[in-house]
Amino acid sequence: MKVIKFGGSSIGSTERIKNAANIIIDSHAKDRQLAVVVSAYQGVTDSLINLSNTAAKGDEKYRDSFKKLCQRHISCVQELLPVTEQSATLANIKVWLNDLEDILHGVFLVGEYSKRMFDYIMSFGERLSAYSIAAYLKSLGTDAIFTDARELIKCDESWGQAKVDFNLSNEKIQSYFKENEAISVITGFIASTPTNDTITLGRGGSDYSAAIIGSALKCSEIEL
Repeated sequence: MKVIKFGGSSIGSTERIKNAANIIIDSHAKDRQLAVVVSAYQGVTDSLINLSNTAAKGDEKYRDSFKKLCQRHISCVQELLPVTEQSATLANIKVWLNDLEDILHGVFLVGEYSKRMFDYIMSFGERLSAYSIAAYLKSLGTDAIFTDARELIKCDESWGQAKVDFNLSNEKIQSYFKENEAISVITGFIASTPTNDTITLGRGGSDYSAAIIGSALKCSEIEL
């Protein structure tokens, strides 16, 4: 069992995603069970922060930035996946982007956001990247699945800097990997509270996610 983590710069373009996929496939040939933790695409987390702050100021310019964010993720799928395999992936991505748009519109109208809402907004970067990369790996013929870390890593309600409940998280991680042998492409940085609200582990949290998962599974190696 091995955990590989890719930071935002390693998946910052379609060419880099293709390189990452080659590394994943080569590693899978050696370590049959593999967990892949990914960050948001390079620059996306900063974009989400700026979008939130701009919307909270009542500045409609956030809409233009949001459109660019949407186009980046949609174009990535269109460049990576065969046309015949794009529909389902794009449909789900657009649902998430519509959800994000609704939240940002609410921030714009109210003129502020809570720490809890901010963590939820931040979660979209990792969710979109992990889902798209899992779909790409699957299109290459690998047995890959998207895995939402909110189902595995449980924390307290320290918004923006969550403290991990290791006993419960270890139990959930171990149970999940006993039942799933596919390449799991996992969202870094995010987790969930006891009431299943979305929370983040703080900036740089994807490395922490990889360490949490690797420790729970007693992995021979965690490769960053």
